[in-house]
Amino acid sequence: MKMYDVLLKNGTLIDPGNNINSRSDIAISSTKIAKISKSIDESTSKLTIDARDLIICPGLIDIHAHSFGYWNAIFPDEMCLPYGTTTMLDAGGPGWKTFDIMKDNVIRKSITRVFTLLNIVGSGMIMDGEQNVSDMDVDATAEKIKERKDMIAGVKVAHFEANSWEAIKRGKSAAEKSGTFMMVDQNPISGRNMEELLDKYMSSGDILTHVYAWGKPILDKNKKVYEYFFDARKKGIIFDLGHGAGSFSFSMAKPAIDQGFLPDTISTDHHRESLLSNHSNMPNCMSKMMTLGLSLEDVIKKSTFIPSEILNRPDLGHIGEGSEADVAILKIKEGNFGLIDNGLTGNRKLMSSKIIENQLTIKSGKVVWDKEGISFEGYESTPSPSYYDIE
Repeated sequence: MKMYDVLLKNGTLIDPGNNINSRSDIAISSTKIAKISKSIDESTSKLTIDARDLIICPGLIDIHAHSFGYWNAIFPDEMCLPYGTTTMLDAGGPGWKTFDIMKDNVIRKSITRVFTLLNIVGSGMIMDGEQNVSDMDVDATAEKIKERKDMIAGVKVAHFEANSWEAIKRGKSAAEKSGTFMMVDQNPISGRNMEELLDKYMSSGDILTHVYAWGKPILDKNKKVYEYFFDARKKGIIFDLGHGAGSFSFSMAKPAIDQGFLPDTISTDHHRESLLSNHSNMPNCMSKMMTLGLSLEDVIKKSTFIPSEILNRPDLGHIGEGSEADVAILKIKEGNFGLIDNGLTGNRKLMSSKIIENQLTIKSGKVVWDKEGISFEGYESTPSPSYYDIE
């Protein structure tokens, strides 16, 4: 009997959570990582995958995507598995009134591991409904989170357009009552500025998404990062990329990164519009950050280990013996590539000599995406059809 179900051989394992960057063989039994060694005999495994010249890393974790709640949402497996993403966090699609619908129709029907933030609006992310203060029930939101902490990670407040902090106040209260965090997506408007949001209404563990959005300026008129962003980071606020279809600008990101203000987490804000307009899948977002100066190890860490800590899932985000067998196998492609941003001023392009591309995805020990068939035998091994034996 074979000892292992899957063996990954000859690849370079980059696992920032365990401080590993070396050529390694990785054996998987059932849904867990069974062994990591410099060399494991392939005769011990039912399936051997040659990952020579490829990067093996933990399954990617996208902490801002949209799989439920409004017309732009995409079912998780289509927007995650082809891109090496094995776990996603829906950023506020459901509210306390609609969570059970999402649970039954999205979370439980996906191969992708899906968590969600609960929108402070009880009906969830339904366009004009997000302006309905009367549907922002703090206690009902907090109770639903406490009831399903296995699936709900925290609270989302987004798109509130009134000249008021009411949505933020209620979202923060629900997060505090449920012992979780709040993710915020709010544009600054007259009487409601970013400095006050970060200083007064957000605290350690809360997340500000779309950190490099053109409409949420991180830079002053001289292209210097506002000091209050550094102050907010010091007190523990997390800054998320949240690329999306209108929330990432190279003109904001490059000066900020050059001044040392890097994103804490890399995420897609994936939905139909972003997928079609600028290809903002996880490897694409990681490629943009690498082109802007982050190391490969750093972009992997911000796409795996740090998100797993935010989700409080120590079994995810790293490849260690006994951890969940979620794996992405990546290729670094060299050439001349155009990377596209987005924002209120339209799309712009940054050229890059290297990009990251996903080759194979393993979720809970099973190959669920294989771009070029590296887990398959050649067609020559196809057996003869049984109908030839019929007389």
